[in-house]
Amino acid sequence: MTEEEAARIAEYVLGTLPPEDRAAFERELAADPALKAEVTAWERRLAGLAAQVPPVEPGPQVWATLERAIGPEAPAAPAGPAVLQRSAEARLLRSRARWRSAALAAGALAAGLAAFLLLPRSELPARPDSYVAVVNRGGDLPALIVRVDTRAGLVQVRPVRAEVPADRSLELWFVAAGAAPRSLGLIDADDRKRLAIPEALRGTALGGGTLAVSVEPAGGSPTGAPTGPVVYSGTLIDDPS
Repeated sequence: MTEEEAARIAEYVLGTLPPEDRAAFERELAADPALKAEVTAWERRLAGLAAQVPPVEPGPQVWATLERAIGPEAPAAPAGPAVLQRSAEARLLRSRARWRSAALAAGALAAGLAAFLLLPRSELPARPDSYVAVVNRGGDLPALIVRVDTRAGLVQVRPVRAEVPADRSLELWFVAAGAAPRSLGLIDADDRKRLAIPEALRGTALGGGTLAVSVEPAGGSPTGAPTGPVVYSGTLIDDPS
C-alpha cells in the first residue's frame, strides 16, 4: 500500500475526507473486502491516539454556522422570541453529536496522521516495548511526535509545531508516576532527533508515563531536573502501528 492510499484510509476513518471523496470511498468500500479490512485496522491504530485528544467546545461562530446549515424551522403556531429560541436550541442539540465528532476528528487528524504518516514506521519496529506519544500544549496541534523503543534504547523525535524561545533550549523528560523526571536530551524545533534512552529505562515498560518538555538555559538544565516551565506534555501509549 502506498503512503497516499494509507493517508486516504486514515482520513476516512477520522471523518476528514471532503464529502465527494468520502462518497467515492464508501462506494469502493462496499465492493472491496480488503479495503474494509484496512479500514478496520486503521480504526484500531488511531483509537489510542484519538483518546488523547480532549474534546473541544466549539465557539459561538460554530453554533451560528450550524443554525444556517440546518435552516429555519417554521413553528406550528405563531411563536414569540422565547419559543423560537427554544426551537433553535433543540435543533442545535440534535446536531451536537455530529459537531462534537467533527471537532474530535479534526484534533485526532493532527495527532494520528502526524504519528502514522510523517514518521516512517520502518525506523522503529512495533513491539510491546515500542511506544508513541503526541506531545502538545492543551488542545493545541502537536508540538512533537515521539516514538520510544526501549529495547533498542532509542527515542525518535519529530518536531511539528514546537517553538524554542530565544537563547533557551527545550529539554525532553520522561516522568513515571511518583518518580523524578529523567532527561532524555535536548530537542530542536526544526530537525528530527534520535536520542539515547538512559540505561535505567532500557527494557522497562513505559506505557502510561508522561513525556514533558521544559524550557531550560542554553545547553540544558544545569541541575539534572527541570528548572523552567513545562510547555508541552503527552502520554506514552503502546505503539499501535
